[in-house]
Amino acid sequence: MACVAFNTCPLALAEAQSYMPSLIDKIELILDKYELKNENIIMRMTGCPNGCARSYVAEIGFVGTAYGRYNLHLGGDHEGTRLNKIYKENLDEEAILFELNNLFHHFKEEKIVNETFGDFAVRKVF
Repeated sequence: MACVAFNTCPLALAEAQSYMPSLIDKIELILDKYELKNENIIMRMTGCPNGCARSYVAEIGFVGTAYGRYNLHLGGDHEGTRLNKIYKENLDEEAILFELNNLFHHFKEEKIVNETFGDFAVRKVF
């Protein structure tokens, strides 16, 4: 899920709805690399801190900070009842993919049976 961001919202600091599909394509390649494509990982993106797409409850949330830059949040749950936490700030696409590559590698190696990515992030990262 992503908010509309640019060109519709005057509060947007970064792209969201128009950018997220291409970012998801790149993230899916990393998931394939670690045989995690069948994991149901909830991702949301907003173009500003107002959080219209509810990035703060996603397992992986992206919050726009400037054009092409996002804070990476981790640790929400599937029910939308647990807030995630900031993991890294002001990342560009290359840095986002680098961080997710590392996180997915550890998730593949260290996850407990039936553990979601959000639960893993809470257990291992925070």
